[in-house]
This record gives sequence, C-alpha cells and structure tokens, in this order.
Amino acid sequence: MVKIQNIAGERQCLNCGITLSGRPDKLFCCARCKNEYHNRISGAERRKRDRTFGILWKNYKLLELILDLGSDKTDKRNLLEMGFQPDYVTGHRRPRGGRDEYICFDIHYNMNEARLYNIRRASGLENFVL
Repeated sequence: MVKIQNIAGERQCLNCGITLSGRPDKLFCCARCKNEYHNRISGAERRKRDRTFGILWKNYKLLELILDLGSDKTDKRNLLEMGFQPDYVTGHRRPRGGRDEYICFDIHYNMNEARLYNIRRASGLENFVL
C-alpha cells in the first residue's frame, strides 16, 4: 500500500511529497507529478520489455541471414559468437514423437547442442502457436 499521509496526518503528493489540499481522494499535486510517478513505476517494466524484444529481434535477424545465404542449418557456436541467445524464442513445441521445434516470429528451427538445423519460414496459419 502506498503511503499518502505524513506523521501529522496530512496527505502528501505521491511523487514530490508536498502537502495536498482539496479533494480527500487526491493523490498528486499536479498533472506533472502524476505523469512522473506513473512513468517511473512503468519504466522498469517498459525497459525489460524493450530489452526482451531487442534480443528476439537480433535472433530473428541472424536466422534470417542464414536463410538469405541459402542455408537451412548452421553451427550453434558461430551463432552464439554473433550474439544469438537460444533461450529467447517466441514459441516452442514438441510434436508427438518429434524433436523440439523453436519459433522466432515466423522462422521455425530445430536445435541440438552443436547446431541449428531445419531452419525455415513458416507458411500460413503455422505462425500462430497457442
């Protein structure tokens, strides 16, 4: 719970701490303080989301480069050296009796300890993994 009263029982702005007057449910002294407070609270979440998307996008671009070079497989060590992070995927599935399939946006691939293989673009509704 957020503290809005000081020791004397006066209500304080949640952002800057100045004493509030007016409506009893007022939490901020002005619109600027309200915006600053909410930006500060949501900033960490936004930075985490942006960082995750950046990693996914880099993975995607590396996989796309492999496809553009006309290949459907690559050495995992080389990809790791270029910044590929295999823990970041947009989807994962294991078909019955099949191997794990990883998905990065519209690119699907299989992976073992040494390489990524069967790299391909998905077609049709295959993109939508629930």
